[in-house]
Amino acid sequence: MMADLWPLHAQTPTPDGATLAILGGSLAAAAVLGACYVRGLRRLWAHPQGRRTQRRRPLAAVTGVLVVLVVTAPPLGEMLEERLSTHMAQHLVLIMVAAPLFAWAAPGLPLLAGMPRGVRRLLVRTRRRLPTSALLTPHLAWTLQITVLWAWHLPVAFDAAVHSEVLHLTEHAAFLVTAWLFWWHLTTLGRHRLRGPVAVLYLVAAVPPGAALGAMLTFPSHPLYPLQAAHAAASGINPLLDQRIGGLVMWIPLDFAYLFVAVLMLATWLRSMEARWPEPPDERGLAERPAVPGMAGR
Repeated sequence: MMADLWPLHAQTPTPDGATLAILGGSLAAAAVLGACYVRGLRRLWAHPQGRRTQRRRPLAAVTGVLVVLVVTAPPLGEMLEERLSTHMAQHLVLIMVAAPLFAWAAPGLPLLAGMPRGVRRLLVRTRRRLPTSALLTPHLAWTLQITVLWAWHLPVAFDAAVHSEVLHLTEHAAFLVTAWLFWWHLTTLGRHRLRGPVAVLYLVAAVPPGAALGAMLTFPSHPLYPLQAAHAAASGINPLLDQRIGGLVMWIPLDFAYLFVAVLMLATWLRSMEARWPEPPDERGLAERPAVPGMAGR
């Protein structure tokens, strides 16, 4: 089996000119967006209210960018992609670390404020014409994240991404964007934010699909991804064992993270309810309280 898989590994192409052009364009676009973000922050921080509302969020945005670069760029990115287990860990970091950081950072307003006036007006007009109320729904965000997570882990799509650097970048971008939208509904300051039991149900509903995906990778009797198995075999790793470890990585930490955040959000909601509606005072304590001087005969 190893001998059959090795030719697939040998045929894996190196980045060509088109791939390098896409990478260069992506880096240039990221640099432009970063410049707009910094410019927008400076404009917002020119007002005291803007400084208060944006104090910690830029740090989350910078941290999210660093996390993405660390787990996807060489040398660590290439090392993580050699084995399925570490490849699953890479996907997990994008979904459960980088995406929540970007969602909490709320970079939309600074980006818009930092863009040229003509571009800003065009984006505002486009947004008004789009049915944003229908697009920005938790049901759609949940469906998109689960669909993208499963679709890219199907054997055909996964090995295609391993074979093509362009598809690989598309895969990571799809994970990041859909997870960003998923977490946005839990971190936004607007009216779309989910709170209390609704937020808990939203998170808990994401557990079964992740568990099913982990089980799909853990229990088969043969490797599901030939190209990824070839990478593991070239490193001297048992491909089936590597796949089962990857399934457990996708299964246990992902579901535990969802449940942990759900418990935190439920506890936060209960504390807010307690602060809003404190317990009524004890009637016995009111009866035994000494009378106010001068009020006894009234």
